[in-house]
Amino acid sequence: MHFVNSDEESKIEVMKRGFTLIEALAVVSIIGILATTAAYAYTSATSRSRDARRKSDLTAISLGFQARHDAQTCSNSADIGRYPGRKLANWPFEPWKEIEQLRNYSNDCGAFSEYLITIPTDPTRGTGTENYKFGLSDFTNQNIIGKHFRLIAKLEKAITPNSPEDIALARAETVWQTSFGGALLPVGYNYIIGN
Repeated sequence: MHFVNSDEESKIEVMKRGFTLIEALAVVSIIGILATTAAYAYTSATSRSRDARRKSDLTAISLGFQARHDAQTCSNSADIGRYPGRKLANWPFEPWKEIEQLRNYSNDCGAFSEYLITIPTDPTRGTGTENYKFGLSDFTNQNIIGKHFRLIAKLEKAITPNSPEDIALARAETVWQTSFGGALLPVGYNYIIGN
């Protein structure tokens, strides 16, 4: 017969109630994996959301450009059917202008703010050199100065070389340059819309 004293019984009970080191490490590892996965999913979702907003912003700006283009209220008939910002152009030295420059822009056709009350800014970059830009056609010999436009933005989603997005961007840039006298896209800009 073996008798267990009360000290040994209390040690056995303590060992039964606690976690082993291996169990604790397993739980911490699982929590770490779940937290990493959740953080990645959140970051990816917010990035896609900002890119969607950029596309929506450029569509809104494009509609403002189109409304201004369609207005027949210009006192100078040479400005009818042209897009805003021609007087801002400093071709070929600065062919891409910040959309922000149109905030207070006005010519004989009226203020651009009549067509787009609030000019959107990039959700992360705000105003400045990394914001949305616009370019106007510039073939003087074909009389299409300011009759076509392009709006550009920097999306967070990287474009893989030779992917369909990359090929479409290259095609749009080539058409812009060869058909309308537009300039090369600034480095890093990977989304373009226009007419």
